[in-house]
Amino acid sequence: MGEVGRLISEAIEGRRDMLAKAIVDRQWKIRPDLECRYGAVGYARCLEDAHFHLRYLSEAIDASEPQLFSDYIAWAKVMLASRNVVSGDLGNHLQILRDVLADYLPTGMGDVARDYVNAALHQLPKYPLDLPPFLEDGAPLAEMARGYLDALLRYERHAATEMILGAVDAGMPIKDIYGYVFERCQREIGRLWQLNAASVAQEHYCTASTQSIMALLYPKMFAEKRETNRGSLIAACVPGELHEIGPRMLCDQLEMEGWRTIYLGANVPIGALVETLKEQKPDALAISAAMTYHIKAVRQLIGVIRSSDIGQSMTIVVGGYAFRAAENLWRDVGADGFAKDALEAIELLKGRHRWAHQH
Repeated sequence: MGEVGRLISEAIEGRRDMLAKAIVDRQWKIRPDLECRYGAVGYARCLEDAHFHLRYLSEAIDASEPQLFSDYIAWAKVMLASRNVVSGDLGNHLQILRDVLADYLPTGMGDVARDYVNAALHQLPKYPLDLPPFLEDGAPLAEMARGYLDALLRYERHAATEMILGAVDAGMPIKDIYGYVFERCQREIGRLWQLNAASVAQEHYCTASTQSIMALLYPKMFAEKRETNRGSLIAACVPGELHEIGPRMLCDQLEMEGWRTIYLGANVPIGALVETLKEQKPDALAISAAMTYHIKAVRQLIGVIRSSDIGQSMTIVVGGYAFRAAENLWRDVGADGFAKDALEAIELLKGRHRWAHQH
């Protein structure tokens, strides 16, 4: 869709406050029972949801990826159902959102938005109300991962730390702990929050505790001599993106493979990242975007990098939830590849690094 999608996305974003209020006001006027069921607090939350729906919709249109919005609605259905908001209310909300966009957007733009919303509405009854766990029985280190997460959910960081350090001292490879315990537990705590089975505080505690335990593993991680100079990488999250533990895990695991990495963390300004790339001249860049509405920043960042001398030969890999939702999105933003987790990213980077040195 290109330029047309960008213009529609900008039209929605520029009117988002007005559109969100118009949607909720219309829904509560049509459905007076909502006032009795949810009250003032419910109105405020419905308004907040409308903002999110519009934000994800505008990004999906900008990316010409209807699946991005449909996937978000599938996620929202589970999240809202776990908080006693029935899917019928969500469907009604989306229908009104569609109609409001047709009324308030310039001629023609509402038709495109309608198609995206209709695609999600068509799939809505088929989306599940529950999600399978990420800690499957029979998976490698499943029992350990479950015990680790249970300890953190009880706010027992010391017990979780002892479990991990004890396993490493007993000879368990740190890379297995990263791949089978840390990564899977992070996804599982996200699932539990979505299902309203864990609080925001628990989710934050689990992430912060895992990061502190990762720091304790560094001396053990680099104690053994290994082949170095296998490649160099910088990892960062785009502006606004705060979910940083994924790229940090990637850097740690690449370091264990002999790579030199520079981890810049969350919410990195584009200018600062580009300057660091020019100074350090890494073989590869890993960009993380968990939230779909940060795809625009990823595309902008890669465009700036590709227009520079350093960007012509650099491998750029993207990751995060947003790219798992639409399988071709990584190509659209200009990346060289996509990985669903750190282990897949390592294999992808190693393969491209070998190819570059052979040619």
